[in-house]
Amino acid sequence: MCYTVRAMTLTTHAAIGAAIGAKLGDPTLGFSLGVASHFLVDMIPHGDAKLLAWYRAREHRGAAVGYVSMDAAVAAWLIFFLLHVADYKSKMAFSYTIAGAVLPDVLVGMYDVTKHEALKPFVKLHFFFHNFFSKKYGDVKLRYALVGQAIFILLLWHWHRL
Repeated sequence: MCYTVRAMTLTTHAAIGAAIGAKLGDPTLGFSLGVASHFLVDMIPHGDAKLLAWYRAREHRGAAVGYVSMDAAVAAWLIFFLLHVADYKSKMAFSYTIAGAVLPDVLVGMYDVTKHEALKPFVKLHFFFHNFFSKKYGDVKLRYALVGQAIFILLLWHWHRL
């Protein structure tokens, strides 16, 4: 099973990490809160089923990989942008919180590529949270998930700038 294709965007996780990290001065606390925020936010159903189906269907695999690649590029741009314009207490806490917020998806991606057995328990933990509600109540449509996440990021930016 491919685990890397998901729709809770790295951009959303990075934005949440940035908002948390901007308010902190402690990198260790920031990293921990970043990881915790990832698991909590991933519990919200967010359109993954369609991307995973695209990835599994060979004729649509390029679309799924393209989506993930675009998301990674936007997340990288957001991080570099925020490092220059954000008002934060500690650049290290800010950076560590973002790193913690995206790390779970990076580790799942590493497992998907390497199939390294040491990562398997983490992947199971990640998907326990990831599928917590969507397994019981179903997923949302990808387009709604993406629009909702874009609105959330804009609101988060507005809140942070106040």
